[in-house]
Amino acid sequence: MAIKEVFKSDFFEKLVIKLNKPKLKNKTNFFRLLAVSQRAGLGIMDSLSSLEKSEENKWLRIIIKDLSRQLTQWVSLADAMSNHSYFFSIDEIELIRASQVTGNLIETLYDISEELENLEKINQKIKKALMYPIMLVAVSLIAVVLLLMFAIPSIVSIFPEWEIPSITVFMIKASNFLQKNWFLILVFLVGIIMLYKFLYSKNLPFKIFIDKLAVKIPIVSGVVKTFYMYKFSRLLSQFYYAGISPILALKLISNIFENFEYKKKMIEIRKDLKAWFTFFESMEWTKLFDPILVQIIHVWEDTGTTKEVLDRISKFYKDQLQTKIDILMSFLEPLLMVFIAIMIGIIVASVFIPMANIVNTI
Repeated sequence: MAIKEVFKSDFFEKLVIKLNKPKLKNKTNFFRLLAVSQRAGLGIMDSLSSLEKSEENKWLRIIIKDLSRQLTQWVSLADAMSNHSYFFSIDEIELIRASQVTGNLIETLYDISEELENLEKINQKIKKALMYPIMLVAVSLIAVVLLLMFAIPSIVSIFPEWEIPSITVFMIKASNFLQKNWFLILVFLVGIIMLYKFLYSKNLPFKIFIDKLAVKIPIVSGVVKTFYMYKFSRLLSQFYYAGISPILALKLISNIFENFEYKKKMIEIRKDLKAWFTFFESMEWTKLFDPILVQIIHVWEDTGTTKEVLDRISKFYKDQLQTKIDILMSFLEPLLMVFIAIMIGIIVASVFIPMANIVNTI
């Protein structure tokens, strides 16, 4: 099937590509190699052609081939990328659009690839930090389920009815319920997860409630706030360097931000700038940003050293974010251990208490 048919005519083929979109690592390599080829003096068409030949991911090859096809029809690179918004983000598209006007495309491509590398490192750190707790909980839950479904009934059956304490009776009932309704319980848990995702994406009051919790819960709020301060300073730096006006930059950032509280604040700052207030005046009393960040923004508004100052503060918050993630994980692990210990303790008690009663009777 021709590439034009894949992207213009066949809806299902395009849907398949979206579902199999390349990974973040592939996107990082794409921007990095595109920047290198541009630095070497190749044109956009030649660069894309070289990338298509060297790319191993077949889905990314299809995207690159379609970008080349659109460029031959005099479509700009930014507009061509916008037709693949499931892969290229809003900020990447707008940065490319602005850099093509200002003529600093190469630096922008390097900047995007560096940002994607930072994001990839953060994602890897989060996955690595979550791996141990997730494995611990999964193994513990499997052990508890097996004990409830198979071990508890067979062990308790050897005790006389009058020797069975209330905690053991409760565990027997839980075991019977689990054996009879395990499929319904599984469906219920999957349904809860799907309902949460649906409400968060479709129900605005629910999303507002969850996003407010995210910036208020201790420790969790530290990670969330640091992440958005990093994204804010980094994106603002990139947009300034690309020649995008502050008002348009804030509009783009508000579209990028997921958290409702930060999205709303970006809109408020944008309105204040339109009313001739400064960033500092608009951000001075908010609790969503560190006073340090607000003061630094006040400094660059006075000195005009926009990109350099924002670059430095974004690197600071990137390091802070990794530290906050470590703190959150170190806090969660003991809680999980306590929860698992309680569960195992209840099961063990339900077996050993009747055994102790029998021994005392004898």
